[in-house]
Amino acid sequence: MSTDKNLEKIIQEAVGNVLGSTVKIQKPVKEIIKTVKNIISEAVILMPRSFVLKTDVQSPTTKENHEKLYKSYVDSFNKISSKLDSVSKQDAENPNDSEFRRLKIDENHNMNGAKFHELYFMNIGDLNSEIRADSIPFMRLSRDWGTFDQWQLDFRACGMAATEGWAICYFDPFKQRYFNCFVEKHNMYIPLMGIPVIVMDTWHHAWFYDYPGEKMEYLNKSMRELNWDVIEMRMLASEMSKLNQIYAIQPVISNKKEDRGITLGSNTPPLEVTAGKI
Repeated sequence: MSTDKNLEKIIQEAVGNVLGSTVKIQKPVKEIIKTVKNIISEAVILMPRSFVLKTDVQSPTTKENHEKLYKSYVDSFNKISSKLDSVSKQDAENPNDSEFRRLKIDENHNMNGAKFHELYFMNIGDLNSEIRADSIPFMRLSRDWGTFDQWQLDFRACGMAATEGWAICYFDPFKQRYFNCFVEKHNMYIPLMGIPVIVMDTWHHAWFYDYPGEKMEYLNKSMRELNWDVIEMRMLASEMSKLNQIYAIQPVISNKKEDRGITLGSNTPPLEVTAGKI
């Protein structure tokens, strides 16, 4: 059966399940199939999430602007994703003037912007925040910094050092311990494979309206509202991920294949696929 016939059958069955088996599609099937194909061809689509920001650290105006900004990252990413489906890959051959390059940079910027904001919104705003001495976050951070207070000072220093960006406490699978860092913008100085467990926004839009010139006050108050239950679950998920095994994988030593002497053009993929067993 052809692809179009398969899609026609799927569409008719879907409509029948919802409206009844006797209902027939009025819109031309070919037009519907064309729409479905366009949707299927989309590389990635993000769906914005809704957040209830209970934090007392930010004013209603800052909260509203913050959510609008987050949704703008999601919308921008979706538009860029659609454009990347049609842009020529040969365009990348000239990195000095490349639409492909510009789109990939913007894709990364907006994807990370959405990720960081979701992580940030979920780990702030606990009005009953408390850190217990027998909790996993307290024990892990005390272990890796000597004392919990030393971790606090280090994390806050990262927040102060960041200009437009983020302060992050992350789990490093390579060293199997927690580190602090700051990320500029959404994509500068990101530690390879670092898994974020605490995220703090240090862009001016997060604090300057409510605390003009008083960034440390914003950081102090925000850290007093961290949701340690969320952070603990992130730590457990990070440590159970076993991503450290990636660093333990080694190649099997074998004789090198003879150079096939093939010259590849820009439209030729560099790898050949060997048929596997079915």
